[in-house]
Amino acid sequence: MKLESHFNLDYTLSCGQVFRWGKANGWWYGIVDGSILKVRQEGDELHFSAYPEDVEDEFIKSYFRLDDDLTNILRIINKDATINKAIQQFNGLRIVRQSVWDCLISYVCATNASIAIIESMLRNLSEMFGDEIVVNGKAFFSFPKVKKLAKASVNKIKLCNVGYRARFLSEIAKQVENNPNLLEELRNSDYLKLRDELRSLPGVGPKVADCVSLFAFDKLEAFPIDVWIRRVIYQIKGAAIPRTKDGTEKPLTVSEYTELSSFARRHYGKFAGYAQEYLFYYIRSKDR
Repeated sequence: MKLESHFNLDYTLSCGQVFRWGKANGWWYGIVDGSILKVRQEGDELHFSAYPEDVEDEFIKSYFRLDDDLTNILRIINKDATINKAIQQFNGLRIVRQSVWDCLISYVCATNASIAIIESMLRNLSEMFGDEIVVNGKAFFSFPKVKKLAKASVNKIKLCNVGYRARFLSEIAKQVENNPNLLEELRNSDYLKLRDELRSLPGVGPKVADCVSLFAFDKLEAFPIDVWIRRVIYQIKGAAIPRTKDGTEKPLTVSEYTELSSFARRHYGKFAGYAQEYLFYYIRSKDR
């Protein structure tokens, strides 16, 4: 497929927004909507195939948000020296458009966990509660099915090494099983209402709600805050992070989260979510 605007597949899949992609022999492999996708970029050509059934170009364009006017988005969010450096280094990174169920479960698992741990939890959940898909003799597993997760006991879910999150996953799955339209019914809500509605779900705090709003509901103004983004926002504001008497960073409070997220949305505008992803990848790359 010929790319009509700038896009960097490696940055997009390496930046920490998705957890079920891996690269081998120059190809990226991912499990999306029950299909195994195999994708590689060569300049302005994007090569892809899917199993067990092919997918159309439009599916790929939608998933990687190739319809976004990235040039204009980056121009709008380029408000300070830090984001400018991030844009220069990672130009072509795009937000991935994820399915609501997959994104919600992924980010509930992502609370208080490293990317490696998140990937492990989702792999375990998929192997236990997803469907097996064999491609060229290799077994892949689709994302956990709502029905299987809803019927499972909390103790069985805990076998996937998800810890305290098992109860939240069970309760969410049961709610969605009882009302299959529960999540899609939220799609017409504006960002602030959606965020509050998502927070009514078990295990969903401010950050998870913002991540799901951004990655699954097209709310590009959403600006999730974690420990990395908190530090960079204080730096941009020219302010000091709240610390204890011994100099350690104080835990992020809900009120502080709300204030920082509101500042970022005012500062970066309607595409603040893109700024967040560029800043997150940039600050993490500096720490490596």
